[in-house]
Amino acid sequence: MHSLQRKMLSQKQIELIEKIGMYFEQGMQPAAARILALLIVSDSESLSFDRIRETLNLSKSSTSNGINFLLSVKKIEYFTKSGDRKRYFKWSPSITINHFKEGIEKVLGLSTLFEEALKHKQDNNSYNTLMLEELTDLMNFLHHELPSIYKKWEESRSNQPLSK
Repeated sequence: MHSLQRKMLSQKQIELIEKIGMYFEQGMQPAAARILALLIVSDSESLSFDRIRETLNLSKSSTSNGINFLLSVKKIEYFTKSGDRKRYFKWSPSITINHFKEGIEKVLGLSTLFEEALKHKQDNNSYNTLMLEELTDLMNFLHHELPSIYKKWEESRSNQPLSK
């Protein structure tokens, strides 16, 4: 990163952008992963296209493709400022929380398929059958308990302001 960007970000923030970006690369292109990581780690509430591009030293094409991907999967959102033609992008924790919940629900939805697989097992005492039963039991338990966990978490957050 350029010296200008180093002034805007601490060394630890630069390292975190890389680490978080590598984690997100499991489900998206590297540029999109770094853009999302930058928006999460940055102290700025939002960043313009040019600021993102310059900070991450990306081409216009990579920046545009990454932003468009993140918008399409609702990981980020944008807004404009009156009298300014630029779009400003920000990470949306509420959107990400909903995606997190949906992801957990999808994983837990596997329990239905696992239960079906269990019905067709011929050896009810095999190691695979026992492990599948245990995993299905865990998934069903989590599926049952998650609504109350979410409710408790939301109640704990309802009395806390978003800013410090």
